[in-house]
Amino acid sequence: MDKLKKVVWFMDSLGIGAAKGVKWFILIFVFITLFDVGLRYFFNAPTLWARELVALLFGPMWMLTGAYLLITDEQVRMDLVFHRFSTRKKAIFDLITFTLFFFYFGAIVFYGWQDWWSCLIHNEHTRSVWRPVLWPFKLAIPVGVSLLLIAGIAKYIRDLYVAITGRDWNGN
Repeated sequence: MDKLKKVVWFMDSLGIGAAKGVKWFILIFVFITLFDVGLRYFFNAPTLWARELVALLFGPMWMLTGAYLLITDEQVRMDLVFHRFSTRKKAIFDLITFTLFFFYFGAIVFYGWQDWWSCLIHNEHTRSVWRPVLWPFKLAIPVGVSLLLIAGIAKYIRDLYVAITGRDWNGN
């Protein structure tokens, strides 16, 4: 059991580590935006790239934090009756619904890697004047969803433990 807990901890730490790294994107957004606003209003010389770069970085920021939301149980959920269930019933319900989760997100990972690879080998760029390459930004889709899938596997293991034993993951 201790080895399994270490594996689950490692799986969770991947998503938490990604979210901790991505949180710095917000500071990058602020500096880029302040730089652009300063150039635009004080020197009448707006950048061609600032708005697009912030928009391109915004997607990876959200994609790479999805696993963290699942790990910390902060995801959006329709909670009409779920909160009334016992811990064991919640775990059983999550086991059933997460089976669908794995198929859906598995498909996104599969096609996300294909799309990223196509973007990389065809050297896709945006259609703007600046024309940055797209593959670094598209890489966030399969990586982020892979992290979400790993976090889902860890949650599935915890829920399976709760459904079998009736105790929560920490042994209470």
